[in-house]
Amino acid sequence: MSYGSISKEAHTALAVAMNAIGGKSNSGEGGEDAERSIVRADGSCARSAIKQVASGRFGVTSNYLADADELQIKMAQGAKAGEGGELLGTKVSADIARTRHTTPGVTLVSPPPHHDIYSIEDLKQLIYDLKSANEGARVSVKLVSEVGVGVVAAGVVKALADHILVAGHDGGTGAARWTGIKYAGLPWELGLAETHQTLVLNGLRGRVVLQTDGQLKTARDVAIAALLGAEEFGFATAPLVALGCVYLRRCHQNSCAVGIATQDPELRAKFGGQPEHVINFFHYLAEDLRTLMARLGFCTVREMVGHAERLRVRTDYASAKGALDLSSLLQPAHEMRRGVATHSVEQQQHDVAGRLDARLLPQLQEALQGGTTADIEVAIGNTDRAFGTVLSYHVS
Repeated sequence: MSYGSISKEAHTALAVAMNAIGGKSNSGEGGEDAERSIVRADGSCARSAIKQVASGRFGVTSNYLADADELQIKMAQGAKAGEGGELLGTKVSADIARTRHTTPGVTLVSPPPHHDIYSIEDLKQLIYDLKSANEGARVSVKLVSEVGVGVVAAGVVKALADHILVAGHDGGTGAARWTGIKYAGLPWELGLAETHQTLVLNGLRGRVVLQTDGQLKTARDVAIAALLGAEEFGFATAPLVALGCVYLRRCHQNSCAVGIATQDPELRAKFGGQPEHVINFFHYLAEDLRTLMARLGFCTVREMVGHAERLRVRTDYASAKGALDLSSLLQPAHEMRRGVATHSVEQQQHDVAGRLDARLLPQLQEALQGGTTADIEVAIGNTDRAFGTVLSYHVS
């Protein structure tokens, strides 16, 4: 949910809440004001820990990339798979245009394919670039739940992504066409199960953290996601309901009456949500999840990951006419290939310290700290990719 699809008040409240409970809020596709990283007098902070990159525009700067705990490459979105993002000009206010480095009133569209990604090799280069732009940040790739997503995810892991998000078709924000919200994408359960199974079969699951989202609302949803292979879980609609969303279903029209999915100043003034509302929601959800875990015999969420054998099809559904065969969905990956990791156990090897400009840092410390100039002669070849990006990170 980018700043633009929802109001500044709603976006900020979510960030403050997630920072308070140790979670991560997502800037969404659309930049973020640097002032939000300043810790307030009461100790709270409105900084989004996850900075999303959907293209080389819409507010993506060196400072934006440097000020992140996680950098997420938005290959697509579950609620509008294959259509790309679209923020209507009626929502592009002066503040949003300034944050996104664009023009007020002009509709902003991200094309369905990422600007510079047409293959796994292109994606690997972007991951390399982002790791240079912020070596301390985890690099995530957002994929859509669809047939064959497991094969794509295997390539993404080989491209050295640290984290994969499989997004389901449910949901959608104020930056999606109605046709996309209604007809595009598949349920997250299908994509998550396929991705987890494929990564385990190829011995890649231990190298990546797997997350899912798409209308997760309850502890039961979280438990099912964990049993199907997810280690992390994304929420959007439910926290917005906690902030006051009343499901008017006109997020894309800039006419949200409760000041959430709108940029109209008069409507934004009606926003009454507080970060504490979101914090309370997650506390209650965590308590419910603890109850479910106790019933299942698990002490931690990590113990649950991938144990799909603990799920069963409802008897009334299994005997219904036209019922789907869900056996492949519920097949435990650890039985498909034994002896390999079924959750994240190791970090990807990016070797940022071995890159040319990283090796030059010791010679540039005085210039970086004192704001002076420095002259260095060094041989550079076409294998020294993204040269200068590590230096840009330290400057930023």
